[in-house]
Amino acid sequence: MPTQTVTNEVMEAGSGKHWTRAEKEARKKAAEGLKRAKPRGLYAPSELSKGAKEVWKRVLASTKGVELLDNMDTEILALYCENVSKAKKLIKLDKLDSDQVKEFQAYSRIAISYADKLGLTPSARARLVKKKADKIKDSFSEKFD
Repeated sequence: MPTQTVTNEVMEAGSGKHWTRAEKEARKKAAEGLKRAKPRGLYAPSELSKGAKEVWKRVLASTKGVELLDNMDTEILALYCENVSKAKKLIKLDKLDSDQVKEFQAYSRIAISYADKLGLTPSARARLVKKKADKIKDSFSEKFD
């Protein structure tokens, strides 16, 4: 199994490995290079279904004001929205046969996977909060850096 990539925040917080000052600085500089000066807006792809566009609008409205999504997330968000839309269509049916149940489970599993990657699940948001909290250092710990 390949080694998990360690983010700059994890390096700073201490990930079990001793990181040299040069390694930390190089990682920090590389991470800064990926940040945008001004975030770009997200626009729904034209090929999204009507149901998926509704999910898209709901997600964007829910995440407004939070630096969570970027236009580089468009394709993953589109896949998430399509899977949620398809699962919703199936759940609205009165009676599902076994193939439809399997289809619903597949759509749901995929949607949950994408939601986690996009930071839309409670556990994903908790991880993001932890990363931010780890960045905030009190004055006592700064004396030992």
